Amino acid sequence: MTVLEQLKEKGKLVAMHDSSDRAYSPRCHPDTRKSLRTRISQWGVGDGSGERMFWVLGAAAVGKSAVAQTIAEDFDERDRLGASFFFSRPNQVDDPDWVIPTLAYQLATNHSQYKRIITERLADDPSILDKNRRTQLKKLIIEPFHILMTEHPDTVRDSLLIILDGLDECKDKHAQCEFVDLISTHVRQVDEFPLRWLICSRPEWHLQTRLANPHFCVVCERQELNIDDTEAQQDAQRLLDAGFENILEEYGDRLPAIWPPEDDVRRIAAVASGHLGFASFILRFIGDDQYSDPDNQLGISMKFLGRGGAVGAVNPLHALDLLYRQILSGVPADVLSITMRILGLFLFYGYPRFVFDHERLSADAEAKFFDVDKATFRRSLQHLHSVIHVPPVEKSDTAPLRVYHASFSDFLSDPNRSGKFYLNRQAVEYDVALRSLDWLEKDVCLMPSFLA
Repeated sequence: MTVLEQLKEKGKLVAMHDSSDRAYSPRCHPDTRKSLRTRISQWGVGDGSGERMFWVLGAAAVGKSAVAQTIAEDFDERDRLGASFFFSRPNQVDDPDWVIPTLAYQLATNHSQYKRIITERLADDPSILDKNRRTQLKKLIIEPFHILMTEHPDTVRDSLLIILDGLDECKDKHAQCEFVDLISTHVRQVDEFPLRWLICSRPEWHLQTRLANPHFCVVCERQELNIDDTEAQQDAQRLLDAGFENILEEYGDRLPAIWPPEDDVRRIAAVASGHLGFASFILRFIGDDQYSDPDNQLGISMKFLGRGGAVGAVNPLHALDLLYRQILSGVPADVLSITMRILGLFLFYGYPRFVFDHERLSADAEAKFFDVDKATFRRSLQHLHSVIHVPPVEKSDTAPLRVYHASFSDFLSDPNRSGKFYLNRQAVEYDVALRSLDWLEKDVCLMPSFLA
């Protein structure tokens, strides 16, 4: 087995910025988050000294992952990206043990001398991949680059960027802190090194304690993404203007001469209040090609916002919650229960794997689990294309459903936010247990792994 095969087996390649699973991931509009992207770009191409760690913090759906994805693609084009790992709780990319092997895999494909070093190391001691994360980071990343700096300095003249996005979506809080501690300790102890680390996360309390440490501030730059500053307000407006322009280009032959009405755009911008996630999701809702009727979708949005879109609500995700409730309200009553059962499986079981093929549960297999015909299954999800990716019919036998953003999962699991759309964990587990018993009684060979 080659070194790449070993790393691939232990890692999670779908977490890489250019994996097929991230084809629908958010990216920054060219005119949004410009000051932050410029700051990161300038920092990221610095030499091997100074602050080699940069932390971007912000609430759900404010654009952290869009910034990380855009930076990753930009640095990749310039051959300055070392590696990336994008955590995703709704897509079950959340195991901390996958991180180091995945980063090492990318570094090995991008750097031949590095690949040679770790090939020799793993040949001498294959057990490195079974050791703890601290040892793996040391043996597979830190020490090999120290060797390169000493023996092949010409190969590491330019710094390389490593991105960890969505750190708060890692399933182990202790591991989240461990990654921060390992990276910051190394940066603090070593004056010069070719790797720079970009971390993006929500400001969770256990991570905030690291930020509060005075020693940490010395080695790490930081930037908080706010939704109430002037730049965020302007970015939201730019995003809306560009989004409506794109919709006009696609559907101009079926839209009114003056579209969208300026009052509607101003209303949406006011409700968005600098929240780029809301602006992005509502544009996706209005331009959803499942309906191909932007004017009607805009009318639905304005009617809903007119009822409940008060600006300045206590909940910082108020605008996003309004949109999620609006989207779910559009699901036909006769299939709503099926829709919520599918979302419940998403939320509390992730993407179950089958025992025998170890593959993700495909859209067709999930329909079969719920004993729902394919047509009904797809109709139950027809109104959710702006929040989840539903694979096309020709791929539904192998491809799974995917949630676009963890904020939708958070919304469904919080009764104060989702109201009548709240998914109660016990009720979901009871429903899944009953379906599982049916599978057992039928003695079906294809058994969901959560029964094992």
